[in-house]
Amino acid sequence: MTRRKFLYYAAGLSAVGATALYARGMMGGVMGERGMEPSGMGAGMMGSNTLGAVNNFFNPLHIPPEIKGELRGGVRHYDFDIQEGYREFIRGLNTPTYGINGNYLGPTIRLKQGEEVSLNWQNNLGEATTMHGHGMHVPAIMDGGVHQIIEPGTKWSARYKVNQKACTNWYHPHMMGKTAEHVLMGLGGMIFIDDDESLNHPLPKRYGVDDIPLVIQDRSFASDGSFIYNKNMMTVMHGYHGDTLLVNGTVAPYLEVEANLLRLRLLNASNARVYNFAVAGVKNRLIASDNSFLERAESVGSVVLSPAERVEVVVDLRRVFAKKLYLVDRESGAKVLEIRVNKRAQVRSAIPSKLTTLETINLRKVAKKRRFVLETRGPGRLLINRKRMDPKRVDERIKVGEYEIWEVKNAPMGMGMMKMGMTHNFHMHAGHFRVIARDGSKRKVLPWERGYKDTVRLGVGERVTLLVKHSGYTDSQNPYMYHCHILEHEDAGMMGQFTVEDG
Repeated sequence: MTRRKFLYYAAGLSAVGATALYARGMMGGVMGERGMEPSGMGAGMMGSNTLGAVNNFFNPLHIPPEIKGELRGGVRHYDFDIQEGYREFIRGLNTPTYGINGNYLGPTIRLKQGEEVSLNWQNNLGEATTMHGHGMHVPAIMDGGVHQIIEPGTKWSARYKVNQKACTNWYHPHMMGKTAEHVLMGLGGMIFIDDDESLNHPLPKRYGVDDIPLVIQDRSFASDGSFIYNKNMMTVMHGYHGDTLLVNGTVAPYLEVEANLLRLRLLNASNARVYNFAVAGVKNRLIASDNSFLERAESVGSVVLSPAERVEVVVDLRRVFAKKLYLVDRESGAKVLEIRVNKRAQVRSAIPSKLTTLETINLRKVAKKRRFVLETRGPGRLLINRKRMDPKRVDERIKVGEYEIWEVKNAPMGMGMMKMGMTHNFHMHAGHFRVIARDGSKRKVLPWERGYKDTVRLGVGERVTLLVKHSGYTDSQNPYMYHCHILEHEDAGMMGQFTVEDG
């Protein structure tokens, strides 16, 4: 492929992005903003700005199909085909991909609180995988973690009663040692949970019209269109960072919307990159965190999301008709999505003064305190409490229904002025927590951390204090996981296991 032909196929990307793609394919390296770097480096530096700029948003944003299941015998069934495919991310080039009921990513699953559901996963890949309901409150044997393996050619079903408040969750593989690759290839999608409270709100709720799922990922492409994923020591240590943004699997996306309130459900589905999102030029009203509404909407300048975190933001477009706005990442300076306000409002929506009622935090009810230290103790040695994941070992045993304090620290390397390290985050399966302090201070808890959550970011040396309670399901034999959700760190063993047991 000639350079001219390649740049033609990459039309719509800036010279920075297109030249980076060409350079990687021709010379086996990564073109970052600082010039040519060895392969894996530009896609490996935690927090580095390796995103190419996009100046021409020329692809309509793909909206994943929404599925509501089929009621059979009193159970709502959802059927999924995990499959191989191809997607033309770059014009004229087919990228080998994985997908669910399609060639890349999967549908948005719509669930209702109180319903009995069965999510049926058929694995038609040439390798084993799993499918985890991230943020879902389910029995341990239905969690889709490292123990619920779906072998090639077989089917696995997660059956349970939906027993949690309205929120935006997601699903993705959790195959031990392969999670990063399977997610990078395209396995994942959103889960919307409704309850009576959310359905009665006057919030925007027309799926794909004014209620928009945004699955945001970064990827790097070779000259033949395939994903570049060099799982070397640098990538393992710092996590994979690509130079091209995808939104719902779309490169350089635009979205045409009404001059109305617009609800954006933001999911950081990247392997490792941290984003700082905002819709520039209008007020951003934060309404929900990972697992619940906030009690009241809060105006924010931007929202920082580490991998797997979600928020819901409402922006007011009623006075910006015939204009273009941009969802931007202030961490890198990149534009993520072009929003074209070119339609007249068809319905009236509003943000209610009160969104929900959260349980009052009462620390006098706490029965136990646990401490978790995330640390790096040498190349490839990513540990929690000085232990590497062992699927045969249960690290913590928790009593059902008891309140606990979990103190999680991202331990720096070195001493004194020589302290250094990397960003981590902490995800807990099955249960939801409240962030009650950062570095011992309630005032440092961020606006998007004030509802129920399952994932929290920790900068170097940071410490978060979490109020945890697991209720409903008990199982002394089958564990849940807790881990860093930077996927390369998880795959390298920064993960532990816990059971929830009767008192």
